[in-house]
Amino acid sequence: SCVTYARPSHTSLNYEGDFIRKAEEISMRERNRELAKKKDKMEKAERRVAELDEIIKRLYEDNVTGKLTDERFVKLSRDYEREQSDLTFDIETIRKELKEQEQKRHRVKSFIAATKKYTDLQLLDAAVLREFIEKIYISNRNKATKTQEIKIVYNFIGTFDFEAATEQSMSTL
Repeated sequence: SCVTYARPSHTSLNYEGDFIRKAEEISMRERNRELAKKKDKMEKAERRVAELDEIIKRLYEDNVTGKLTDERFVKLSRDYEREQSDLTFDIETIRKELKEQEQKRHRVKSFIAATKKYTDLQLLDAAVLREFIEKIYISNRNKATKTQEIKIVYNFIGTFDFEAATEQSMSTL
């Protein structure tokens, strides 16, 4: 089952371009900013873990040579080891988040590539819909307004707020 797709007007083509640009710009800009912050945090944590290794080593040496009491050594080493353990956990968490971010980034790029492939779409068929749409939710009919809300979850990028994107693109004109 195919649906003939009417060629969009010049105005809707502008929105299509805006949509692609906004999806790419907003998503990539935010992801890159988050990515840089997380990488920075991870690098700081890794440096601190290495510092703590040196500190713990010096504590041990000071304890062996008698510069530091056993009680003080136990307290300090326990605190430093706890901090190191917490940082190691944080580093692993950030690594997982960075991997997820990279996967999201790839999905957005894939979505943009798919949209560029169909900029001159003449026929809307099931294959095209499957490439772009993951799910469609349709609410129950509102008896007062006789309307239904439709929510589309797109492949690669999830839901997209067309009203906000349209308003934003209109305000930049």
